[in-house]
Amino acid sequence: MLSMLFPRWLWVVIGLAATAYPLTAQQHRATRLGNPAHRFAKPLQTPEDLRKLFSDPSLKADVASILDQAGWKGDVEDLRRAAATAPIVAVKLPTGTRLPFMSSRNKGKPVTLIDVLWVGKEPIDAYEFEFVSKGWKYRCVTPKACANFLVVDLGPLKAVQVVRRVPPTVSLCEPFELVYEVRNTGGAALTGVRVTEVLPGCLTAVEPGAGATFEVGTLQPGDVRSVRVRTQAMVAGDCVGRVTVTSAEGAEAQAESRVTVQAPVLEVSCRVPGEVLAGRPIEVCVVVRNTGNTMEPGAIVAVAIPEGAVVGTIGDGGEVKGGAVVWEMANLAAGAEKTVCVALRVGQPSAVPIRAGAKGRCAPPVETECLTKVAGIPAILLEVVDLEDPIEVGNQVTYEIRVTNQGSAVGTNLKWVCTLPASQEFVSGGGPTEVQGEGLTASAAALASLEPKAQVVWRVVVKATSAADARFKVEMTSDQFQRPVEEWEATSQY
Repeated sequence: MLSMLFPRWLWVVIGLAATAYPLTAQQHRATRLGNPAHRFAKPLQTPEDLRKLFSDPSLKADVASILDQAGWKGDVEDLRRAAATAPIVAVKLPTGTRLPFMSSRNKGKPVTLIDVLWVGKEPIDAYEFEFVSKGWKYRCVTPKACANFLVVDLGPLKAVQVVRRVPPTVSLCEPFELVYEVRNTGGAALTGVRVTEVLPGCLTAVEPGAGATFEVGTLQPGDVRSVRVRTQAMVAGDCVGRVTVTSAEGAEAQAESRVTVQAPVLEVSCRVPGEVLAGRPIEVCVVVRNTGNTMEPGAIVAVAIPEGAVVGTIGDGGEVKGGAVVWEMANLAAGAEKTVCVALRVGQPSAVPIRAGAKGRCAPPVETECLTKVAGIPAILLEVVDLEDPIEVGNQVTYEIRVTNQGSAVGTNLKWVCTLPASQEFVSGGGPTEVQGEGLTASAAALASLEPKAQVVWRVVVKATSAADARFKVEMTSDQFQRPVEEWEATSQY
């Protein structure tokens, strides 16, 4: 039972001491412990007392002196750190235990007794804990009665450490370097050192055959080797990988690291006028946004050319390629957007679908569609313009309501109604027909006809009654249109 509590090589029975361990002139025979004149510190009652002993700043220099006198080659700070956190167990040192050294005091000064033989009548009650320093394993033993500690050499540590290094964030679009750093943290050489990782599904190796096993070879104590693997993320999100390092001596370690894979995400929308006259330009604008969390290195935006359409002005360096107008965009940052436009002309009345799409070098393709109507002749154009903007509250603003027949046939029975916002009041109006106002509504008497290419203008005068972002709305009807034509004009009132 005693051999389980304390290592066999640390003690001998007195009867064997004469033959197995012949006494030397330096040997100290100890018969009792706890003499206040020679004990290193106060007696220990609990493991916490031992932790306080080694953390006591006033004893730091004395502990270092004891270890220096004993010829100990480790680092005293490793001992102090271990004392603060390592598991501490209680042991009994039988009579006949031979100790390599023991701390003591002589006239208050720390002294080291070399080769101490315990010949007392009872076993020594002590605390012990193990620790590592400079690649070697040690055991610190401290009798409770006197706190006269000693350190026992347990031999070189056979240990290896591996670190799996990845950047905190990477882009789905670009390869990055995965680094395995292997270190011999023990006190003995390690042979057959091998690094093994099967890459997780979220990563792939750029070089063929990478991401399996790498032979590191022999590592001397303190040696560090690095293995670098060029990898590419496969999916966005958190990606966790684990690496294992082993040696022929049985040393083994694992490491895990996490990388956040960021990806660009494209979103595309198109904007066209609701209705245009046949033969007039249709401004098609496409907005592409990167709603992801990293840059898209190369986005391509395309607008399919509708059947029968003629391409006019192309903005932002776009080109016609294979039945589409195409733009190339480099380095579209996360959160950024870009708008590109092209003018198309359609000669015949029809509903014209506009199909647009975007794809990235990294981001997947997306598509959208918007619809515009090409109206035939006769064609009426309604325009509303405020002649002064902004306008001070209390002053008057005049809106011009312009109606143009852009077609080749006469427009008939043209009428309009305008709706004033609550921040305005009607004052007067006039034009080719009588204008009347009541409350927040003004209207014009019907215009019997409007010749092709002709234009008429009505004027409506209103008063700004309060500060607002005012919206002046006009709805116009004629025999040639099933639905009213609407136009809004914004006026800033302050």
